[in-house]
Amino acid sequence: MVQICKHNSGAEKVEEYLKSKGIEYSLANCLDECEICHSKVFVKKDDEVIVADTVEELISKI
Repeated sequence: MVQICKHNSGAEKVEEYLKSKGIEYSLANCLDECEICHSKVFVKKDDEVIVADTVEELISKI
């Protein structure tokens, strides 16, 4: 399962992508990755943090 922090700058776009592909995800209030969250786009997938500079790059890593 993919987890998205709702405070992350790319959250809405990542959520749209996951929803369109039928990928199971959850939107969390906080994922305790604040240092990453304020500077990059990221998700947690099966407890692994996936980080990228852009939403498009992140999507390609998911």
